[in-house]
Amino acid sequence: MLKNILKLDGAQQLSKNEQKEISGGITKQCLDAYSNGCDRTITAVDCFSLYEGVYNSTCKCCNL
Repeated sequence: MLKNILKLDGAQQLSKNEQKEISGGITKQCLDAYSNGCDRTITAVDCFSLYEGVYNSTCKCCNL
């Protein structure tokens, strides 16, 4: 599969050190928002109109 991916235009293989420097997953900002009750099931429109909340566009959740 790696050989197929490397055939894509602009793709390059990362060294082991480059791979180690990549950080993924959830940011601390979003983790804090989710921990404080920011609801990810509510859309931005519903957040504003139905719940009068504040939509967090970074974390895509509604602070009620």
